[in-house]
Amino acid sequence: MADDDAWSAYYEANEDRPPRDFLFDVLGRFRTPGQAIDLGCGTGVDTAAMLERGWSVFATDAQQEAIDRLLRRVGADVPRLRTQRTAMEEVELPLADLVWASFSLFFCDPARFPDVWRKIEHALGPGGYFAGQLLGDRDSWTVDPEITWFTRADAEALFDGWTVERFDVEEEDGEAWDEQKHWHVFHVIARRLDTDRA
Repeated sequence: MADDDAWSAYYEANEDRPPRDFLFDVLGRFRTPGQAIDLGCGTGVDTAAMLERGWSVFATDAQQEAIDRLLRRVGADVPRLRTQRTAMEEVELPLADLVWASFSLFFCDPARFPDVWRKIEHALGPGGYFAGQLLGDRDSWTVDPEITWFTRADAEALFDGWTVERFDVEEEDGEAWDEQKHWHVFHVIARRLDTDRA
């Protein structure tokens, strides 16, 4: 996993990026704003875009610098924003209409991913959406034992019992914030049909 200096470099490189088009895609599937979780919120660009569109957001990240940058971006007293510095393996997720996990689940402890995924499922009721990225098995980061990745079949199996509305496969050579690499990523928008809430 990246150290603090590497995360700082990543945040600096992404500080001024626009919100992701993929986010606007999933937000456009809702008739009205609701409750969102930004799981691995980074610099808060996407959280800010959701807030601007009337959403209430629980934004969480393992790095305090990420939370600090988010609060500088949107202000510390936003009524519809709650933040928490917690690793995704430890965070307790509130109930939500949308779980947004933008390029963050890669960094989940592989041994604990099943528990994290159960928490995501539990946070979403019927009709709730997951949107985000999963790392594919041909990505150059898969050599790192602390990175979570999937074959396409395993990625698709996560969404058994869901309606998958978008499943895009990206595979190309390109850049990460501090290196050239081979990307293999699944971009997913899926709607929950049932619920395991007790």
